[in-house]
Formats: sequence, C-alpha cells, structure tokens
Amino acid sequence: MRAVTRFAMVLSLTAALASSCTAAFAAQPYEGFWASTKKDCRDQDSASRMSIEGGNRLYWYETRCRAGEITADGKQSWKMRLACEGEGEKFRSNPRVSVAADGRLVIENGPVGQAKRQTYVRCEIAKKR
Repeated sequence: MRAVTRFAMVLSLTAALASSCTAAFAAQPYEGFWASTKKDCRDQDSASRMSIEGGNRLYWYETRCRAGEITADGKQSWKMRLACEGEGEKFRSNPRVSVAADGRLVIENGPVGQAKRQTYVRCEIAKKR
C-alpha cells in the first residue's frame, strides 16, 4: 500500500474517532478564564484572576490545584477534591464550584482567598489570528 493511501486512511479514521468522542471531551461550564472584576480580566498580573483548564486543573496567581474527584452537586454545581501547591506548601481543599444564573463562577470553601466564598466573572480572552 502506498504511503499516501495509508496516510489518507489514518487521517479518515482519526477524524471518525474524533467526531465520535467529541461529547466525551466537551468543556465543562466552569472551564475558562475568570477574575474578580472585568478590570482584573484585562490585567495579566492581577492576583484576582484564575483559570480552570481541562476540567480538572485550577490555577491562581501563586496556587495551582488538580481535582482528583469531581461530583455533580446540582444542575450547575460540582464538589471537588483538590490537591494543591502554592508558595512552597502542599495542601488539600474540598470546594463547591457553581455557575450562577448570571454566569458568574462561585467557589465556596476554596483553596485561596480570605473569604469562604469567591465570585468571579468570565473573562473574554481575545483569540490570536
């Protein structure tokens, strides 16, 4: 079999598998870039920004966490078991993450911040052309 024909077969098989798996890898509603205010969204050095990537990785200014377990806790709410690192320390956290009706992200009992409840707005990140 010619290399071009093999490549075409592999490419079509890959496309078929990707289309059948799309639902399994769909982004969660809580994924994305978030900040305390829209102004903080524009400030790349703001300690009030955070991101949630891949459904289970949470990043703040000096803290990063990975969710080992995520369970639904309502229509737009999830409980998470996080293993975190920040400022040279390792620790665990068990927050409740939810997306409010107004689109804000609410983290209760989160791993960062003085308050037991943080509220974030979604940041619109400009895509590179």
